[in-house]
Amino acid sequence: MIRFLLNLVVFISGAVLMALEIIGSRVLAPHFGSSIFVWGSLISVVLAALSVGYYWGGRLSERQPSFARLLVLLLIPGVLIFLLPFIYRPINDWIAGVDFGVRLNPLIASTLFFFLPGIFLGTISPYSVRLAATTLSSVGSTAGSLYALSTCGSIVGTLLTAFYLIPLIGVANIIHALGITLVALSLCLWPLVRARPAAAASRARAVIALALLAAVLSESPALAKTLFQKDSFYHRIRVEEDEEARYLYFNQTLQSAMTLKEPTTLRLLYSHYISLGLAFRPETKKMLLIGLGGGSIPKKYHKEFPSMEIDVAEIDPEVVQVAKKYFFFGETKNLRAHAQDGRLFLTKTPQRYDLIMLDAYYTDSIPFHLTTQEFFRIADRKLSSDGVFVVNIIGAVTGPSGKITRSIARTLRQVFPQIYIFPTRRTQNVSLDTTQNVIIVATKERARADIRAITQKAASLNRDIFPNPIQDIAVSYIDKPVPDDDVPVLTDDYAPTDNLLHPY
Repeated sequence: MIRFLLNLVVFISGAVLMALEIIGSRVLAPHFGSSIFVWGSLISVVLAALSVGYYWGGRLSERQPSFARLLVLLLIPGVLIFLLPFIYRPINDWIAGVDFGVRLNPLIASTLFFFLPGIFLGTISPYSVRLAATTLSSVGSTAGSLYALSTCGSIVGTLLTAFYLIPLIGVANIIHALGITLVALSLCLWPLVRARPAAAASRARAVIALALLAAVLSESPALAKTLFQKDSFYHRIRVEEDEEARYLYFNQTLQSAMTLKEPTTLRLLYSHYISLGLAFRPETKKMLLIGLGGGSIPKKYHKEFPSMEIDVAEIDPEVVQVAKKYFFFGETKNLRAHAQDGRLFLTKTPQRYDLIMLDAYYTDSIPFHLTTQEFFRIADRKLSSDGVFVVNIIGAVTGPSGKITRSIARTLRQVFPQIYIFPTRRTQNVSLDTTQNVIIVATKERARADIRAITQKAASLNRDIFPNPIQDIAVSYIDKPVPDDDVPVLTDDYAPTDNLLHPY
C-alpha cells in the first residue's frame, strides 16, 4: 500500500506540473501574446523551479523523512495553484501596464505564478525516493522507477491538457482542478501520518478552508458585454457587443468587428485595403482567404460577387463555429470554410486561385511557417498565371518596428516580380515608424502597375469594399523602394519572426 501510494503521488504530481506549464501559456497569452518569449519564459521558470525543488527535496529527505511532511509538500502547492485564477489577471494587468519589455514581461509573470509551486512539486520525487527505499542497495532502482513514473505522469498531463482539457473546461477551471487534485492527493496520505495527527489535521483543515473561501470570491464584473468566451486549441476566443457592433477577440487582440444593423459591411479600415487585391485582379473568379476571424471579408465578397468561388482556410474549428453563430457567416455552394492550417490546405488543394489573401498574422506573434520563401512559392504555384497574393501585416514600415514588414516584403520579392506596399494609416498622417496594418500586394506581372490605373479600377469596381475616398489608395501607396538590407529573407530553416516583431 505504501509503495502504491508513493507511485501514485509521483505520477500525479508529475502530471500536474506539466499540465500547469501547458496551461501557463493561456494564463500569459491574453496579456503578453503567444510568442517564443512566452514559451521560453515558461520552460525556463519550470526548469529552474525543478532544479531548486530537486535539491531541496533531497536535503529534506535526509532529516527524519515522514509522510506528514510529504503531505505538506503536496498540500501547499495545491493551495497555491488553486488560488492562481483569483490573482493572475490583476498581476498580468499590472505587469503589462508597467511594461518591462516583451522579454521580461512574461518572464516576471511566469516567475510570480509558477516558480514557487514548481519548487514544491520538484521536491516530491526525491523525497518519495527516500521514503520508498528500504535498503541502501535498492536506492538506485527505486529512484529510477519513481522518476520514470513521474515522467510518464508528465506525458499524460501534457497530452490530456493540450488535447482535451483546454477546449473543454477553460483555463480557470483547469487550474482549480489541478490544485484540488494535489489537495486530494495529500489527503490520501493521511492514514500514513503517524506524528501529531490532531495538529496535522487542524493545519490541513485550515488550509482547505482558505481555499474554499477563495473559491466563493467573485471577480470584478467586466465592463463590456461578453456574449461568448472559450479557450480553443489555439486562442482564448471572446465575443463582445455594444449598442453598435459585435467584436471578436483572440486573447486581447481585436480580430474582427461587425456592424449590427449592416452585418455585411466592412467595418475595420484594414479590410478595405486588403481588398486592393481585387483592384489588381478585378476579374477574380476563384479566391482563397487564409484566416477567417469573424468572416467579414468573405461575407461581403459573397454578397457583392455571388458567382465568385471563395475558399476559407481557418486553422481553428472553434473560430469557424463562432463566425457562424455570432457573425452570421454561412457556407454556400460558392463559399466554403475549411478547418485546416492555411499552408497545409494550400499544399494539398488541387485548385488554382486568381486571388489569395493571407490574413492570419497577429499583433503579438506570427505563424512563422506562413512567412517563409517556401510558403510563398507554394502560393505562387497555386495562383493562376496572372494571380495576385495579398498579405495583411501588423507592423510599421520603417524603423525598428518595421523589421517584420520589411523582412516579409524582402522575402516576397524572392518569389514575385512586383510588390506594392500600402500602410493603412498613412492617409491620417501617421508616421511610417508607427505600428499599423500594412497591406502588401504581390503580383506575377513583370511590368510595374501604375497606381493611377489601380485606383481607377477600384473606382469602377467599388461596392464599399475599397478605401473611401478612393483617392486614399494612391495616398497610402509607397512609391519609393523601402531599404531592407537590415532584415533577412525568411525561410523554413531561418525565420526569427518573434525577434523581428519585437526587436527591443
